[in-house]
Amino acid sequence: MSDPTFRSFAAPDVSVPAADVLDAIVADAGPVPADRPRTIGVMVASVDGHATVDGRSGGLGNPADRAIFRGLRERADALLVGPTTLNRERYSTTLDPDQRERRVAAGRNPEPLLATVSRSLAIERDLPLFQEDVLRVAVYTASDEQPDWDPERVDVVRLDPATPATALRDLHDRGIAHVNCEGGPTLLAGLVRDGLLDELLLTVSPLLVGSDPTLGNLLPIVHGSVGDQPRSLELRGVWRSDDMLFLHYHLGSSA
Repeated sequence: MSDPTFRSFAAPDVSVPAADVLDAIVADAGPVPADRPRTIGVMVASVDGHATVDGRSGGLGNPADRAIFRGLRERADALLVGPTTLNRERYSTTLDPDQRERRVAAGRNPEPLLATVSRSLAIERDLPLFQEDVLRVAVYTASDEQPDWDPERVDVVRLDPATPATALRDLHDRGIAHVNCEGGPTLLAGLVRDGLLDELLLTVSPLLVGSDPTLGNLLPIVHGSVGDQPRSLELRGVWRSDDMLFLHYHLGSSA
């Protein structure tokens, strides 16, 4: 067997703006699915693999991570977020005013559609996202409950079954071509397990968080079964900003 070869990763002299990184990620699409949108997992993790600090992901980021995260949102048609993450992160508007202006100028909605799948409607009714005039929400559920959300803002879609797969098919039927999945880890695992995740953009934060259950620092970015075998990843791009790494992968077959 021949010896493997390695490349040294050193910071280049020439830096590129976040927009160039985002354009490269969006342009580097794999085969386009026929019956669902292109689905990209957008996650951040500490070096020791944890998805949260004190129960939330915000403590892992920095301005560069925010630029990439919100920039990829600007380019997406929809965001898919699990109900637990919506509740924990207290989701509100997803873009900055200048980003909304660029989307409107391009003939798009001010914000991407925000979609979630909750079979039992386990969503806090007072989340800020339900009060935002510029934000439109699709809630996929099997529940018969009738929440008092404004139907002009929130579309409650009854599905049987209510799963990420059926939700993605409905989004495809709405003309949605590009979805960012922002977690949480259980939703991401389900997408991988069911062959619904095409790509992963992983930000590696230069932190060691530790697994302290009293702080909620337990979950990896993927929590739950991904199938009978691990899934392989194809590394497509690597970028660095200070000590933060940005890794773009395409999903492969089971390892």
